[in-house]
Amino acid sequence: MKFGIIINRKLIDPNASDPYGKLYSYLNEMEDLGYDLGWCGHHRFSASTAFGGDTASEPSSPLLMLAPLMARTRSMKFCTNIMLLPSRHPLEVAEEINTINEMSGNRFILGAGIGYKPDEFENCGWDFKTRAKRFEECLEILPQAMSGKPFSYSGKHFEIDNVQIQPPPLKGWVPPIWIGAVSDPAMKRAGRLGDGWLISFAEHLLELQDKVKTYKDIAAEHGRSSTLCLMRDVHIAPNRDALDPDFLPNIIKVWQSYDDIGSKADRDELSNEVMFGGKQVTLDEFAPNRAVVGSPDDCNREMERIRDIIDPEWFFITPTGVPDPEQQIEELRLFAKEVMPNFRTG
Repeated sequence: MKFGIIINRKLIDPNASDPYGKLYSYLNEMEDLGYDLGWCGHHRFSASTAFGGDTASEPSSPLLMLAPLMARTRSMKFCTNIMLLPSRHPLEVAEEINTINEMSGNRFILGAGIGYKPDEFENCGWDFKTRAKRFEECLEILPQAMSGKPFSYSGKHFEIDNVQIQPPPLKGWVPPIWIGAVSDPAMKRAGRLGDGWLISFAEHLLELQDKVKTYKDIAAEHGRSSTLCLMRDVHIAPNRDALDPDFLPNIIKVWQSYDDIGSKADRDELSNEVMFGGKQVTLDEFAPNRAVVGSPDDCNREMERIRDIIDPEWFFITPTGVPDPEQQIEELRLFAKEVMPNFRTG
C-alpha cells in the first residue's frame, strides 16, 4: 500500500513574505516521513465545506497550485482528487499535464470526476446536464492528446482535427487517469475508461467487496488497469481517551452539507441517513467500516481489515474530522510512525 495526504491550503498565509512557506515545509516533512503522494481537490466560485472548509483542499486552478509544490519536493507524486474534468476543454488539460510532468519528472497523476454543482459549469459556458457524456469524451481524448502524437477526434461535444499537443510526454510516459465514482454507473464507467478508481470516504468497507470485484472485472474486460485508491477519514491518538470529541461532529457537519447540493449516490443505509436524513450517531456506530479511528493498535487493526477485504494499492487520508492543520500534522506524524510501516509497499 502507498499513502497519500491532503495538500492543506490552510497552511497558505497570504500575509507572509512567502505565502506558501508553511505548505512547502509541510510537504517536505511528509515526504521525509514516507508519504508517497499529495492530493488536492478542485472547486470553483465557492469555499468547499469539505476537509475543513475555507478552501482547505479545493483550489480553483489545481495544476497551477501544484507546479511550485512539485518544484519544492523530490519524489512525492501529486494527484487531483478530483479535477472537474467536464468543466475544462480536454486539449487545455492535456497541455497543462504534459507541461507539469515535464517540469516534475512525471510525478502528476490525473484524478477526475464529473462534478455535482451546476454553477461550476454553467458560469463557464458548459451545459451541466451533459457533463457525463462530455466526461466520457474527455476520457477518450486525453490519452491520445497526452501521447504527443497527431490525432483527430469526432464526438458529440468535441471535434478535433489533426492536433499534436506540445510538449510531448516526458520519456513517452502518459499518466494514468483515476476516476472518482460513487454510483454504480460511475464505478462501471471508471472500469471502462479509467486506470484507477478513487473510492469515496463515505463508502462502507464491507459493501465495497462486491463493487471492487465488479469494477475489476469490467476493467479487465476492457483491457484497463484497475488501481484502487481508498479514501478514509483518519483520527489517531496515543490512546482512545485522547481522541478529539469533535471528530465525529466535524465529519457529520461536512457529510450533511452534501444534502444542500444533492450529491446523492449509492451508499449504505446508515451513511445516507447521516448524510441526507440528519441522523445522529455515536462514534462506535459510525466508525467501523467507514473510518480509521483510535489508538495505534486500533488503527492497525482497521488497516488490516482494509488490506484483507479490498487490498487497495493506495490509501488517501482525508482530514474531514480534524480540520485544524496543526492537529492534522501531529496525527500524520503518529500514523507514519506507528501504522504506515506495517502496510507500506515500495
